[in-house]
Amino acid sequence: MNILLTGSAGFVGTHLRRELEKAGHEVIGIDVKKTMAKDILCDLSDFPLLKEILSAHRPDGIIHLAAISRVAFSNYSLLYETNIGGTINLLSAITSVDLKTSFLFVSSAQVYGSFDSSQKGLIDETVAIAPVNHYGASKASCEHIVSAFCMENEIPYVIARPFNHTGKGQTVDFVIPKIAEAFVTKQESLKLGNIDVVREFLDVRDVVYAYRLMIENSKKLSGNIFNVSSGIGYSIREILLMLETLTGHKPRIDIEPSLLRKNEIKSIVGSYERLKSQTDWRPIHKIEETLRWMLGL
Repeated sequence: MNILLTGSAGFVGTHLRRELEKAGHEVIGIDVKKTMAKDILCDLSDFPLLKEILSAHRPDGIIHLAAISRVAFSNYSLLYETNIGGTINLLSAITSVDLKTSFLFVSSAQVYGSFDSSQKGLIDETVAIAPVNHYGASKASCEHIVSAFCMENEIPYVIARPFNHTGKGQTVDFVIPKIAEAFVTKQESLKLGNIDVVREFLDVRDVVYAYRLMIENSKKLSGNIFNVSSGIGYSIREILLMLETLTGHKPRIDIEPSLLRKNEIKSIVGSYERLKSQTDWRPIHKIEETLRWMLGL
């Protein structure tokens, strides 16, 4: 397939390009920053340029990753303009050049809002979406927009809802890379928020494999929403103990009040049974293997 990948220069985009190219696909990467010579610099707000790119390359599939993806991002206007406005522009450009393609939208488990796995069990796709932060709200809105747009224009589409994922190359703005760096550099202390919340920490290599399967089978899977999850959660406290075992280092943990979130959800863990039943996907890498990779062991 000839695949257009938005957000190609980001953490997930870099790993996804590698996964797609390894499988023999041609990747046209677009991003606001350029990490490879063949990437195209393009802001999704630039509608004329989007049309030009789509007309020139006529991709068989489009994977829409590009977004502001930080839950704590405080410029709400920019977040909505980027995440929702960019998605509308991309979809509008597809129809304006009469492109017959398949579309994979990467949403987020943040759309599930305050559903607590510790009380209600694993989150599956039948759980009603009820986001409680602006990032989740932007992704939930985009899901509805993608669905309406693609159905109206007979574009095969799939929506992915990834749970927390990590790996080599993720910035220290995220908690696991931040912690891993502290162990690699032997920092004496580490400031963290609530270390007893439970989250999934999927390996990004498993996540991008799921995305590849979705775009490759998009016509068969069209109209479906899939969790990309492991069904296994870990507390930050457990991650810290694993890293101590792997490195022999034990930094002092200081709980930083500014990093504590109001109404923190105790546990967010998803079911991947629907994706498994449709594609035979399942996570391969165990958390210890992911941590070793990030530590360079």
